[in-house]
Amino acid sequence: MLVGMSVQVDAKEYSVETALSAGGEFDDNVRLQEEEIGIAGAVISPELNLGVRTERLDVALNTELDFARFDRSEYNSDDQDVALTSSYAFEYNVFNAAAQLIRDSTRTSEALDTGAFGEASRREFKNLSLGWQHFLTDKQSLELLVNYSDVEYASTNRNLNDYENSGVTAGYSVALSDRTRLISQLALSRFESKTPRVVRFGRSGEPPAAGLYSADSQSDSYGVTLGVERVLTEKLKYSVAIGANYVESGFNSQAAETDAVRENLDVIEGLQDEDNTSFLLNATLSYQGERTTLDMNLGSSTNPSANGYLLLANQLSFDYNYRVTERSEAFFTLELVDSKSLKEAVDSSGRSLGSNDRTYGAAIVGARYRLTKAWYVSASYRYRAQDREFFDDIAQSNAVFLQIAYKPRKNTWSR
Repeated sequence: MLVGMSVQVDAKEYSVETALSAGGEFDDNVRLQEEEIGIAGAVISPELNLGVRTERLDVALNTELDFARFDRSEYNSDDQDVALTSSYAFEYNVFNAAAQLIRDSTRTSEALDTGAFGEASRREFKNLSLGWQHFLTDKQSLELLVNYSDVEYASTNRNLNDYENSGVTAGYSVALSDRTRLISQLALSRFESKTPRVVRFGRSGEPPAAGLYSADSQSDSYGVTLGVERVLTEKLKYSVAIGANYVESGFNSQAAETDAVRENLDVIEGLQDEDNTSFLLNATLSYQGERTTLDMNLGSSTNPSANGYLLLANQLSFDYNYRVTERSEAFFTLELVDSKSLKEAVDSSGRSLGSNDRTYGAAIVGARYRLTKAWYVSASYRYRAQDREFFDDIAQSNAVFLQIAYKPRKNTWSR
């Protein structure tokens, strides 16, 4: 339901929006594993969005709740997504701040990361970012962004590791024309796994002599990109950015505190220090027609992961909408991800003992119909597939979704 109102007092405009949707779903392989488990249930999702705006200030607080109940209770969850964004503009400077808290479950959170769906274990994602933009001229600007994320899991799954990720991005952009802009960026970041990884110590060719110990993983990244944004027509635009990312990865073992361990024992199984250089790509294409909207994104990047190390991910996303009539539209979305760990378990000779290399794809096709100005119904079908190096075969799932939503137009006024 979207019910809105806004009031302006002393040049301030206040707004309120609410939304409500309810639906049912069935998935014949919710874990996306070779051993299939199907679930059926319902999800109710209320929303509340608050805002205040002046000539210089813009603040928004958006809240979305999901209450999911299924015929298998281990997949039930009550999820929350709360985001606060703000910006303040001066004559030549704009300052931004944002904070977000997401409390969801691994039933939905792991599609693009670990693929460890499993039961609905709690995931808590916290993010804080601060930004600054300075306009040198009407065509040139400098940007600075500081970002911090903290992710924690209430799960015993060894593929779900708590982690922190922090970074700083500095950028420069210049408008070559009304339709073309060049952008360059320099990014520094640090990834730290907060869940100790298992490491075995011993002598090569012999059983581990020192038993099992834990190790904390850490990766420092240094990246640079150069890109262009281009508006081809009023309906079509694209952007392309390419670059490189250098990553230094290492681990600190709590077991290697004594000279005996450091000098007499080798790492038989665990994480070895590694340096990697990867290619960065971010290409987008957007089309907005009278009946058709299309958005595509092709990317290659190093991403923080709950696996306990950085992942090199190649990703393609496609989003298409077609307005059939004034009241109805059809939609299609596609998501493809091929990921490889930058850091994997190896023995003392460097032989791989296994990683979390993964290929994932999801396609959704559906239709939406507007019953009245505020009421909508939709139906969709989703196909997913996942291939992992330790699977004997590709895991597949089929899901069906039915939803009804109340979304009246936002109303605003000022005084």
